Amino acid sequence: MNFIKKFFFILFICLFNISIAFSTEKVVFIDIDFLLNNSNLGKVIFKELDKVNKDNIKLLETKEKKIKQRKAKINQTKNISSEEKLANDIKFFNEDVEKFRLEKEKLVTDFKLLKEQKLTNFLKKINPIIQNYMEDNSIDIVLEKKQIFIGSSDKDITNDIILLINKG
Repeated sequence: MNFIKKFFFILFICLFNISIAFSTEKVVFIDIDFLLNNSNLGKVIFKELDKVNKDNIKLLETKEKKIKQRKAKINQTKNISSEEKLANDIKFFNEDVEKFRLEKEKLVTDFKLLKEQKLTNFLKKINPIIQNYMEDNSIDIVLEKKQIFIGSSDKDITNDIILLINKG
């Protein structure tokens, strides 16, 4: 009997000792990719990056075409050229191919750096806008939409921020 009283006493204390936590923080989320794709500033960035990428592709295609023409010329003359001249042509051709490969890698690397720089600048420009929005609407935390499994659509501030970015 004594054991049962102790059990209920401990159970009673545990049940009524639970503290109820209420969150007073206002948490919202934002879709950065949507901002980038649909804001005027983001569209300008994508337009600039697209132009650079197309210029790079055009340049590489032109150089690749010249290399293919040179290879075809070597193949046409290999039966009538001396071995020394053929070896020399092949050597220079291989050097040009290596230069082309290095230039292509450099263009790709430079493009990635440019893209990263443009996106970083975009985030730096919109950060004060988001902070002002947070202060004006008493928001404590803004989360990236990709990191949220499910959330209420009224907690999504993406469209509000797009309007502010396009206005400012």
